[in-house]
Amino acid sequence: MSTNRISPVSFLKLSADVASFYGFRPAREVERAAAKYIKDERARIARGPHTFATTAAMSAAWAVARPQEPVLAFYATPSPSHLPYGFPARETGEFGLQIVGTSESVGEIMLFKTLAAILSEWGAPLARVRVNAIGDRDSRERFLRELTLHVRKHSSRFEPAERDLLAQNSLLLYHFDLDLAREVRAEAPRSINFLSEKSRTHFRSVLEHLEQLGFLYELDDSLVGDERGHHLAFAIDTTEADATIIATMGGRYDEYLRTHGRKAGSAGVGASIFFRKKGAVASNFSTNRATPKPKVYFAQLGLRAKLQGLSVVEMLRAARIPVEQSFDAAHLSTQLQAAQSQGVSHLLIMGQREAIDGTIIVRSMQNSAQSTLQLADMPRFLKSLR
Repeated sequence: MSTNRISPVSFLKLSADVASFYGFRPAREVERAAAKYIKDERARIARGPHTFATTAAMSAAWAVARPQEPVLAFYATPSPSHLPYGFPARETGEFGLQIVGTSESVGEIMLFKTLAAILSEWGAPLARVRVNAIGDRDSRERFLRELTLHVRKHSSRFEPAERDLLAQNSLLLYHFDLDLAREVRAEAPRSINFLSEKSRTHFRSVLEHLEQLGFLYELDDSLVGDERGHHLAFAIDTTEADATIIATMGGRYDEYLRTHGRKAGSAGVGASIFFRKKGAVASNFSTNRATPKPKVYFAQLGLRAKLQGLSVVEMLRAARIPVEQSFDAAHLSTQLQAAQSQGVSHLLIMGQREAIDGTIIVRSMQNSAQSTLQLADMPRFLKSLR
């Protein structure tokens, strides 16, 4: 095992570098941008490291101000605000990613790809994704009613301490490391059986995209989210145990954003990599870093192009060429304007036809000359941009 694999400082630097490349902005940068648009959010400005809550609030504010595209943000904190049950708080730090402003399943897929890139470059490749759907508010309430009835039916079998905890929160059934709890869980209702049609459709879309991109996945009923009320919860397992990384998990938290972000219609997904923070000091958790100036802008039109385009982003990352993109923009004109404002040298365009043919359009921003390349020829073209 390399020294890099046991250094939380190196892990934070690598995670921030990869996240920035995939289009995520440091939380402090998002905060400053949001404050310009939403004056009543200034009171929320974080004085220290950002948390899930502060980043979500500022991302929601910016997403409302700029509804044409989602807000991608990352943060790091030595004091996670939503630490999973049983994790050692004094030993655990958090690196978080958030995509706010999209209700489409491509948000989850973008998260999975970014997390996979971080884990792979760190030396702990993704082995599988465990996923579960809890659904919207109505779906969740129906599930919780049935789960509570099930827990009450078996409560007399538990010790008084566990019984009292379960009476307060029936979801703790999934956190008790007891043979009895495992036995009761095996017969418990499944959240996916209570999904509304809309929630079921979204969950099916996420699973289909995972299959298309070659991610191994399995359903895990024990992933029931937390107090944020995730619509969909997931956890990522690596191929082997890591000396720094403890766990990688996240989900879709639309209801949380609407309630705590005070923004009606907000939608978003988030994920956290929890890691052993020994050796890291407060300054290491700062995300107040400059975003690399992009050399190219990558425009994607249509769902198929957005999914196929992830392989192009991987090529750009491998070639170390900074890129700006908007994976959720619907019109080429909007993305062309963004490319011009960024001052990039080239615009890469992938639509439905290019995604099917395995090609990409390359347009010079200097003279508008363009050509079509096979994706297999992209690495050679990218060398000319270095």
